[in-house]
Amino acid sequence: MKCREKLLLALLALLLAGQTPSWRVEASSKAAALGSGAVFVIKTLSGPTKAELRVVFFDDKHCGMQVAVNGVRAMARPLNEIGADAKALAVCNGGYFHVDTLKPVGLEISGGKREDEFQKDGGWVGALMVRQGKASLVLEKEFQDAADIAEFVQCSPWLIDQGHMAPLLMQGQDQRNHRTFLLSDGAGRWGIGVCHRVGLRELAQILLTPGIITEMKVQRALNLDGGPSSGLWCRSEDGREQFEKPGWTVRNAIVVVPRGGK
Repeated sequence: MKCREKLLLALLALLLAGQTPSWRVEASSKAAALGSGAVFVIKTLSGPTKAELRVVFFDDKHCGMQVAVNGVRAMARPLNEIGADAKALAVCNGGYFHVDTLKPVGLEISGGKREDEFQKDGGWVGALMVRQGKASLVLEKEFQDAADIAEFVQCSPWLIDQGHMAPLLMQGQDQRNHRTFLLSDGAGRWGIGVCHRVGLRELAQILLTPGIITEMKVQRALNLDGGPSSGLWCRSEDGREQFEKPGWTVRNAIVVVPRGGK
């Protein structure tokens, strides 16, 4: 990043610091072990509104990510069935889609099979990309297509980049809804989760507030399809399931699996 861009981000962060509402954790569940080092946590928050975070944290040394697809509505599987079929640790809903046809909006790659094309939107867009076994969150301006991309889900908007709120979140209204998100520390630590009853700007503020996400340092965060699409499933090592069920059938899902199939 150029020096001028870094300076602008720093100035924006200072400006927002005086305007950021106060969020705090009211209660937090004990981390439930899912296997392969992954854990599931529920955090109840207070601030400008009441909110709840449900997050699965994991490390890419022990866990990988795949994209599961519901190709046709008649054969569509809910997140818990996708998880059981894949022997997964956790599953969350993925990117936007056409509700009538169940076709993806933007590029989707699952096991190397492609649907649709990458769609740009002036800096709002990002994606989860798995290439040569390595997962990353990529900005619109960073994306370069390649034949060896195995898994890919495009979505928007960016919430956090380089540990700062995305400047575009300061535009327009901040409507509250259920949200799904994907987190990365840029060094192999990840989180997938849902948050109830918050706006996009509020979600970014929550993820950046010290003392809330203590399991990792959030460097990048991407919003996934929210509202009735928001969903998260996981199963602990002792067999207990947690299932935040979407309000309708979703096109694709991000699946966290143990490496080596263990």
